Amino acid sequence: MVYGCILLIKQQENMQNKNQPLPAIAAEPDHKNCPASFALALIANKWSVKILYTLALAPETNLRFREIQRRLAPITQRELTKHLRAFEESGLATRTVYAEVPPRVEYALTPLGQSLCETVGALSVWAEKHGAEIQKNREAFAREKAQTAA
Repeated sequence: MVYGCILLIKQQENMQNKNQPLPAIAAEPDHKNCPASFALALIANKWSVKILYTLALAPETNLRFREIQRRLAPITQRELTKHLRAFEESGLATRTVYAEVPPRVEYALTPLGQSLCETVGALSVWAEKHGAEIQKNREAFAREKAQTAA
């Protein structure tokens, strides 16, 4: 979870060379007002990215609740409902209820949700590029910590 929002103030247009200091950084005291914190809270959990991509990569435009749940087994009904509601509340997905017996409910990504897929895709590319390095650093850190503890 992000506990603060770091806002980079734009560099002034008249900066002549790269030796100039970096722009000022201000910490947002209330993380609830930080757009980056809010966006990360939407996807920084076990299921959100999987749900997002299940909706995005489905050959059908709309998916029924049970179909999403089947594709994401072993997700619970409670977890899936919680995340789909958060997506709907944030405008990332639409929920369409059809007046049929039995009732039919379908979910689809909005253009905003599709744009989030692009951003998460960029993060995935970064992770692919740097994953081995991160793992190597974690292993070195664990070895170092074990040595100092002994």
